[in-house]
Amino acid sequence: MKGAIPPLAALITAMLLAATGIAVPQNVLSPGEAARMVAIKDLKATPSSVSGVVVNNTPHIIRDIEVAIEYHWMWANEFKPGPVDPGRAVVIKLNKELKPGESAAFRYVPDPPLESRKDGRFEPEVVVVGYTTVIPASAAAR
Repeated sequence: MKGAIPPLAALITAMLLAATGIAVPQNVLSPGEAARMVAIKDLKATPSSVSGVVVNNTPHIIRDIEVAIEYHWMWANEFKPGPVDPGRAVVIKLNKELKPGESAAFRYVPDPPLESRKDGRFEPEVVVVGYTTVIPASAAAR
């Protein structure tokens, strides 16, 4: 998927799973709150690959975890940028369900690979942009 992602903080959303099985939006977290609730540790991000570990710091089960990877293009000469910015972004979904305190490793390799160029460099940025919080019906009724 090419193109820019809207401000990443705007995409961070927690979901509430009601007893009926219908997902109902609960609230939108600030970037700081979200980073504390579902964190990325051991991040290694280069233009050729990205890997890390997503950690569930919430008191509930989470699933449908989405990680955004943005490859920002930094021109060697910002005063004379080229005609086309080769940067790109992708959102990957981790098909895992994590209990409180659990973690899951992820790895992403750009396909097709990023261009090797001399007029600048790629700087990857990685952030959790979404997940679903599963709250048992007994806890949701309180």
